[in-house]
Amino acid sequence: MVNKRASIFFLVLIAAVALLLVLAAAWGETALNSPLDALRALFSSEAGTTKTIFQLRLYRGLCAAGVGGSLALGGATAQGLFRNPLADPSLLGVSGGAGLGAMLGIAILGGHGAALFSAFGASGTPGDWLSVFGLMAIPSMALIGALAASFVIYRWAVRQGQLSISIILLAGLALNSLAGAAMAGLQTLLLDDVHVTRAIVSWGFGALNDRGAGHALIVWIGAAGALASIPLIGLELDMLASGDADAEALGANTARIKTLALAAIALSTATAVSVCGQIAFVGLLVPHLVRRIARPRHRSLMLLSFLTGASLLLLVVVIQNGVLPELSRRLVVEHEGAARVVRQLALMQPGVTTSLIGAPFFLVLLMRERRRW
Repeated sequence: MVNKRASIFFLVLIAAVALLLVLAAAWGETALNSPLDALRALFSSEAGTTKTIFQLRLYRGLCAAGVGGSLALGGATAQGLFRNPLADPSLLGVSGGAGLGAMLGIAILGGHGAALFSAFGASGTPGDWLSVFGLMAIPSMALIGALAASFVIYRWAVRQGQLSISIILLAGLALNSLAGAAMAGLQTLLLDDVHVTRAIVSWGFGALNDRGAGHALIVWIGAAGALASIPLIGLELDMLASGDADAEALGANTARIKTLALAAIALSTATAVSVCGQIAFVGLLVPHLVRRIARPRHRSLMLLSFLTGASLLLLVVVIQNGVLPELSRRLVVEHEGAARVVRQLALMQPGVTTSLIGAPFFLVLLMRERRRW
């Protein structure tokens, strides 16, 4: 039976993502351009500053859409896998692994890797070794950390061919705590280096500026892999909602479902976090919004969550990089103080913005449904 509400919501989200992506490429800090001008510049055969600016904005928009969609899809999958509406991709320890990898990359590029390399008997200059990756150095280190955390959790959780959800949660919490302690200790050692410390803090709250084609490619490879899992696990996650025994009685291979779901969560979260840093509450909040609007089953829930997450983060980019700078320019003549405040709001990291939006909303949702939960 077709869910008409979900179908309408799907069409609305497709239109919203397309429109917001065009606006993300058209609107920027320097000036307010029309979407038509942006499209002309992007597809122009002539190179120039204007075309370069629009291309960079488009890459930022593509990264925002991919990251928002991946985190939301990971959240919907995690909540189905753990049968818990409070589940989040960060529970798997992937975010902690990515954070530690990125911090190590920043420290090495900042000239603090010699002691680390010498401790393991490695030769050469660490900064030169890592600089081979260029702009992709930090995302590469973060991706390695995230995938390493995923591999460790999987190895711990599998016993006699069965994947234990309880061990996944406990191992994820342990790895997050371990990674958090390591990051805190490393950051303490680097406090004297202002530039490195600032880069670490910036990455910790998410960053979407200065993103290129390579960043967008990494994000969308992870997103494509996670989206490809929907036909394989969507129906089975509905069966799993009643418990392993009932799902197996209906013919579901629960070990396969859990492995594929865990792989999809790890892949989408690892690539998203490795490129854009920690962006909170998207994976936790978006699936709840989709359920309340469309009430879909898991196949539709996962796809709609992806599109909603992409729309949400694109909207943040459009507001912070287009709407707020333009509002600041218009206020500066008559209300200089208000213009300064608006300008500072536009400089906030996307992770801070999503936390400011998501945390109060989720607290209200929790208060309303605490009895049922």
